Amino acid sequence: MSTIPNPSSSINPNTHDPIWTLKKQYAPPLGKRIVLVIKLNDACIIPGGVDTLLKRDHNHKITYSTSSSFSSVVTADVPTDLMGEMNLSERTSSSMIATADNSSSSPSSSQQYATATSGRSSPFGFLNNGGGSVSTPFATRSSGGKGPSKLATLGSKLKNQLERGVTSIAVQAQKATSGDQKDIRDLLTVGAYIQNPRTGEFDICIGMTERQEMPPLSLEKNVMNYGNVEHNGSGSGTGDGGMTFRIPIVIPAPIMDEHGNAVSNNTVIQFHLWMRSGAAIFAKNRALRKYLFVGTSTLFMDQQFLSQQIHWPKFDRPVSIVLPLQSVVAPLGKMTMLAFPDTKFPSLCGIGWSLSDPRTDTAYSAIMSSPTRRILFHPPLDQNYAFPYYHGGSGTKSTLLTTERVTESTVVLPVAAAFMQLVSRASGISAAHAMNLASKLEYFHGGDTVNDPMKAMQNGHAQCQLEIIHYLRYHPHHMAGSDGMGSSSTRGNSIHVGIYLQRPDSIFENCLAKCTVPCHPYVENKAYSSFPAVSVPFYPRIVDKNDSRLLPGQMVGSVASNRSVFVGKLRIQLHEEHIGGGGGDVFSPMGPAGMAMGVPRNLEALLDIDSYLNSSEDKSVLYLNVIDLMTGSSAGSLGVTISAHTLEGMVDQFNGISGNSDRDIVEGGLISLVGMDTLMEDDKACHPQCDLNKAACEKIQSSGQTHERKFRQLATMGEFLTFDYMIRHAEMNRAAESKSFLEKSVKYISALTSPLAEGEVYLPPDQQRQPRPFRPSSSRMDQSLSGIGFNVHIQSFSMSNVTMAEPNGEVTSIPVSLFQNVTCGAPADHFRGFQYKGIEGEKPVSGGLRRLETRRAAVAEKVRSLQNQLIDAVGNFYTMQSQTVETYPGRSVRHIPPGNHHIDSLRSACISATQTLHAITWDIAVRRANVFSQALGIALSMYLAHVSDFAKLQKAAWANIWTKHGFLITFEGLLSAAGKELGMIEDAAVGISMLRMVSVVFVTSDSPLNAESATDRCVPIVDSPYLRWLRITPSGYGKDTTYLVEVCVDVNYYAQRIPPSLKNMSPVRFYPILYQMGVDIRQWGVNAGANFGKKNEPSTTDEMDEDEIGIPDNDVLIALNYEAFRKMNAYAHNVYLCEDPEDIKTSISWERAHASTQIEQSIHPMLTKLYDYIRSSAGKMEHGILDEAGFASNRLGGGSGIFCKSGKDRTAMQVTFKQAQYIHRFLNGQGNGFSESNVDAKKIFDDATIMRVHG
Repeated sequence: MSTIPNPSSSINPNTHDPIWTLKKQYAPPLGKRIVLVIKLNDACIIPGGVDTLLKRDHNHKITYSTSSSFSSVVTADVPTDLMGEMNLSERTSSSMIATADNSSSSPSSSQQYATATSGRSSPFGFLNNGGGSVSTPFATRSSGGKGPSKLATLGSKLKNQLERGVTSIAVQAQKATSGDQKDIRDLLTVGAYIQNPRTGEFDICIGMTERQEMPPLSLEKNVMNYGNVEHNGSGSGTGDGGMTFRIPIVIPAPIMDEHGNAVSNNTVIQFHLWMRSGAAIFAKNRALRKYLFVGTSTLFMDQQFLSQQIHWPKFDRPVSIVLPLQSVVAPLGKMTMLAFPDTKFPSLCGIGWSLSDPRTDTAYSAIMSSPTRRILFHPPLDQNYAFPYYHGGSGTKSTLLTTERVTESTVVLPVAAAFMQLVSRASGISAAHAMNLASKLEYFHGGDTVNDPMKAMQNGHAQCQLEIIHYLRYHPHHMAGSDGMGSSSTRGNSIHVGIYLQRPDSIFENCLAKCTVPCHPYVENKAYSSFPAVSVPFYPRIVDKNDSRLLPGQMVGSVASNRSVFVGKLRIQLHEEHIGGGGGDVFSPMGPAGMAMGVPRNLEALLDIDSYLNSSEDKSVLYLNVIDLMTGSSAGSLGVTISAHTLEGMVDQFNGISGNSDRDIVEGGLISLVGMDTLMEDDKACHPQCDLNKAACEKIQSSGQTHERKFRQLATMGEFLTFDYMIRHAEMNRAAESKSFLEKSVKYISALTSPLAEGEVYLPPDQQRQPRPFRPSSSRMDQSLSGIGFNVHIQSFSMSNVTMAEPNGEVTSIPVSLFQNVTCGAPADHFRGFQYKGIEGEKPVSGGLRRLETRRAAVAEKVRSLQNQLIDAVGNFYTMQSQTVETYPGRSVRHIPPGNHHIDSLRSACISATQTLHAITWDIAVRRANVFSQALGIALSMYLAHVSDFAKLQKAAWANIWTKHGFLITFEGLLSAAGKELGMIEDAAVGISMLRMVSVVFVTSDSPLNAESATDRCVPIVDSPYLRWLRITPSGYGKDTTYLVEVCVDVNYYAQRIPPSLKNMSPVRFYPILYQMGVDIRQWGVNAGANFGKKNEPSTTDEMDEDEIGIPDNDVLIALNYEAFRKMNAYAHNVYLCEDPEDIKTSISWERAHASTQIEQSIHPMLTKLYDYIRSSAGKMEHGILDEAGFASNRLGGGSGIFCKSGKDRTAMQVTFKQAQYIHRFLNGQGNGFSESNVDAKKIFDDATIMRVHG
């Protein structure tokens, strides 16, 4: 007779949730758990599986105890020589004894949970006395020490007969549907249970392995008859057979009960072995889902670890534990447990550790001496897997223990802070530049709104004021000797006046005012009122005689030739109605009218402002000769006063007047910082030249003669940005964005350096809105966090070879390989949305950066076309004017008055297009700043992870290759090409391409600082064991802008671990590429030509719920993948030279491959399969592109980054699949995870499924 623990009736293995929760992962104390890899010997493999168990129940009588304690006695037909091995009751303390009352008490919480979540009731529930989901084969329950009742025995038999019948049907159905006679293997799993202090039962599950198919085992190899045990082999049941579970059981430390209370270290854990039917066709049938109890092994924590001289939970080496299986059906069964120290935190500089990892002693918990210290990081998430394999050529059976670990990066927030510092400064410069430009434009359009005349003069404008007193009209015959008295028909006492500024630098007149002034007949010697009827202030631009914009002919004449500066002339147009003998309106579409009584007359007077500039004489009335434009004769005189002053005249300086510069150069603006030109540096260059940097100015000046002619033509056409647009843009866009960038910069730095604010509390990760290295996906619409990447983690997959020596069971674990990826959300500017509204009146444009930049290029071409049309129209106007219009002395033939509909409409369209180009350029610059800030944090984390892989750098000369050819960064995008996700792809594509501007160098704290590197731009990297600070230094202008990222490393680490080729300020330039393939239902809809959302309808729902709405664009994926392939093909040819001599001669740069539309090199042999996948990807989801791209990147020594919208579901599936591929390549490739060995697709998918469920 022997004691066999009976599992609690409240246990239901179906209710176990294999998904790790944050509560489980972060249960204190961190890093003190035990990882148990469980192996079953071949005696645990029962031939026939569930069917055998059910049949045995009919032939054997076995009585289990009614409680979970070891003190109750069972009666079984089991050989007496096995009882001693199976009896462990003498080791059981009194606290573990449960009475019959315990077993009959109300259901435990876990039992109630099982009832609530199990769905339909079992069809066999009326036969189950206990009401649980556990079947104990060969057993009936005892009651008060008496044998089972006849009714209970009958019910048990009937129940088992029904279960056997259903199982047989399922097996036959499975064979029929599979088309062959393959064996249906049942499933085994092991669960770990601790004692419930309330009930005394072992019903608190602390972990379970996966459900694994039993390995094939013939009856000849293991035939067990109770009373007569036979085993092929030594009879010990410890041969090379059996099975190892992939998912270890993790024992928390201290062990927590269901209420979160710590249990004593003198803990007993029962490991129950369960079996379930493998007939999957009826998987929803509760009878098939029922777990059958096979046996249990008991672990006494204190005794087992003390026997190995380990004081649990403080141990630092793996050990082996062999426990007998207390089982009637498998009396020779044994569980071998390989116990490992907690793998949540890798050893410093060990396998799986990265330079970007936080330090474990300070990063994840508050320090007693500093309770207000800000905790920035969440602890790593981890999961272990065990893979048995035959090691090397010796055939020794080993276990490959792998650790999947995701860790936050210490450099994500410092990168965002450092770059936002640069952006904040640059956007402030751009905002001030735009505001200054708006002020200058304001001066051109009249002075009524100018509040600071002194500032206007400081900006190179003259302060002028025109006063019109009256118009004195001559009698029609006055010039013929009349007495000058007006005729009786002349009754008008006012006249319409238009005042136009003829600038010396523009052919188009500026309208300063339109008004009416008194009109009187001229009477000789008559006194007229000198009180001004109209006063018009204005601020003309001072144009130096050497100014490139000075119109031809301005220096003609003796007076003009002596001038050093010019401010222009005033053309005063008078329109007189109902005056006999007047001329027609030359601006009328009808043309000039003939001489007739009552016909309106158009009159004109000119005033040369330059003659009165800084005049020392008192302001006196001037009478300007008014010319009848029809006859060219004098029609009267206009009484005016004029004052004109420059800054030099105001302060009584006589050393000359300064002319205004024709170009406003801005140094350090945002547009140049993010690697953009204005697209106005070529033949489209016109005024005002907003955001013109030094390099762009030099580019314009060095243009050829063809462009020079157009430059001169455009330079004479005034300004192509209006004051109304510019002031609105400066105040609403630039000033607001500059303020936002400044706030982000301050917040990011404060988060790194400041303690907790008063009242600040820690929230769950998904609710946090303070700047942190981890940014939850729910914060996508938070503007203050738009510079920080989403869900950025270093995902490491480290492997150790574990062997157990015979016969002492000593365990050795040797690190053998590391596989790394970075997972994240797409670097995109979600806050700004994916519909660019543009300026008022423009049609909105949907999409992200890539589409916006395409749109920007199209607008630039439109500007060029309109400019050419305007130039042609002006030329035609001059030709017609020279043939039809007569002039008079002093009248300008170069200025074009308003009223020409064709020229006015063309000029208006040209100004509108220029303003559109200006607005979209700024919007793209802001968007690029936010997106690049995210992408740079991701890329730098990836680079540091690979620099930390000491074994990788030792095996090959990767560091030398990186310094010569750049560090290959391959992004694998999983977004669908529709709706807002298409916009995210377009944002990410540009942000990733911008990484080409980045070079990284390692420095130490004692390295000499660059002259241009200010110490105040050194951003601290907190909670890092070896990284101290980083600094980003930009250089160059526009498209030639580059960034040098300096990473300060601990002196000792730098000396011992940084490869020589990466020392001494040796820069490593990033070589970024992006492959993209949608993998969800929306992408399937795109490929099928369907769109599962409303098209072209305005959005009324929340931003977060519209990602699938929009017109699909599958072509963008093909274009991106071909572009990425050209770059990777060029890199492969540089790193691994081919035998083709032509390929050796042809070296393609990243920039050339980016700009090209054709593959200019032969396909590198390493990339043949990838190229085939891309060619065949049109119209379908070809996941092989991402598989081969990531595989090729690893073989080329690069890193991989995987992203989807939020960096959660799709990225998890992709990285899990890649890990499964890597482990199988490693096992099949003699320890090389990047070998090209053939792998079993089914095994990969099976292991990926296990990792996905349990990881």
